[in-house]
Amino acid sequence: KCPRWRLFDYDSSPRTATRCQSSMLQGRRKSQEDRTLCVLDVRIPFPGTMGIREVVVGIVAVFDGHNGAEASEMASKLLMEYFVLHTYFLLDAMYSVVSKTSTGKLLHRRDHDHGNLLHRWKEILGWQWHELHSERLQNVFSANFDDSFHLEILKEALLRAIHDIDVRFSEEASRNNIHSGSTATVVLVADDKFLVANIGDSKAFLCSENFQSPKEAKASLLELYRQTERDGSVSVWDREKYRLASSRGLNHFAVKELTRDHHPDREDERTRVEAAGGQVLNWGGLPRVNGQLAITRAIGDV
Repeated sequence: KCPRWRLFDYDSSPRTATRCQSSMLQGRRKSQEDRTLCVLDVRIPFPGTMGIREVVVGIVAVFDGHNGAEASEMASKLLMEYFVLHTYFLLDAMYSVVSKTSTGKLLHRRDHDHGNLLHRWKEILGWQWHELHSERLQNVFSANFDDSFHLEILKEALLRAIHDIDVRFSEEASRNNIHSGSTATVVLVADDKFLVANIGDSKAFLCSENFQSPKEAKASLLELYRQTERDGSVSVWDREKYRLASSRGLNHFAVKELTRDHHPDREDERTRVEAAGGQVLNWGGLPRVNGQLAITRAIGDV
């Protein structure tokens, strides 16, 4: 382990930290197939224009298992480990490049030669370079060491971690005749910014609360009042509530969906499935991949 890193001991502690809450509904399933992960205080040293700075990274994930809990269980156990390893791997390669192209100080973005850095990275990584997504990594280099650099590294590490989890589980599922799978929604938090990734149809929502002044509340509620009045659903109690809110101000709650489901009825997903040799067929009133899966992306489902 890198001595600069301070990792939360998530193996010996409950996976739900005091700042995380979760609830799961088993429904009609014979057993609970869903899993969650919450680690909020991983401290990672990143290079910046002013030198090394420590970034606190949090990761929250939900895995919605189906046809068994094997896929969601493995994903929840391996995600943090794989994510940390890939982040360290990418940073180690970057530090190696920097140490060979500078005099011990991190260079300012205007001093970097992207072509030279990419060439040096290829030399350092050797055969492993071909295992990387070079196009995405060129984008990482283009970010250089500005304020968005660490976000590019985290995004690449997360993509590689999810890919490796799917590969490992698929190999194990093939050997042991396991048919389970899992969707995934992962949220990374770093410097008050969110990176959100999803597989399948698990969703992520951003819920926020804003206080509106009496003037702003009056305008908002007047529009809402007119709309509900047209629908014939305004009561005396509603009018009184609106009057009080417009005189005292209003706490406004907003919800924004951050993910987009991977369903076979999406044109881009249908095209991807058919290009891979699959078919989208209707069964039970839903479009399904090869007449079976109602989602086009998942961990497992071998």
